[in-house]
Amino acid sequence: MSTSHAQRAALVPALEQALRETSAQSVLFSHAVAERAGMSAADLESLDLLIRHGPMTAGRLAELTGLTTGAVTGLVDRLERRGYARRERHPTDRRSVVVQPLTESALRDFEPSYTAMRQAIDKLFSRYSEEELNVILDFMERAAAVTAEQVGALRSQANRR
Repeated sequence: MSTSHAQRAALVPALEQALRETSAQSVLFSHAVAERAGMSAADLESLDLLIRHGPMTAGRLAELTGLTTGAVTGLVDRLERRGYARRERHPTDRRSVVVQPLTESALRDFEPSYTAMRQAIDKLFSRYSEEELNVILDFMERAAAVTAEQVGALRSQANRR
């Protein structure tokens, strides 16, 4: 085996392990932020989806989260009680509602929990050149797409049972 093949053979498992660790730490961070706010991590992540993707029907939110429509109803009830979302009439479909994130309210309440993390990540980014950051960005976007694809596959398999 050539030196570059041997290096790659060692590097790939190390990268896979680093991805697993990053994923685990991200989940734990989300749980800590949610716990601090007195809510579940699922509610916090669902709110993040609403903020990032914008207003959507409850059905779409169910698709993105993998929750049942009944569970999404409870989720939206909780977000409304906290002032992080509101239901609005769908502009063309009288049978559905659109869940509108109240982004300013959420940012006001959650910003303190994310400030230190953002600063630490910005400091980490400063270690890399623009070219390296572009490679990292490409990898992260592709890794997110692969993960989303695998989530869909797992849900599809579960629905066939």
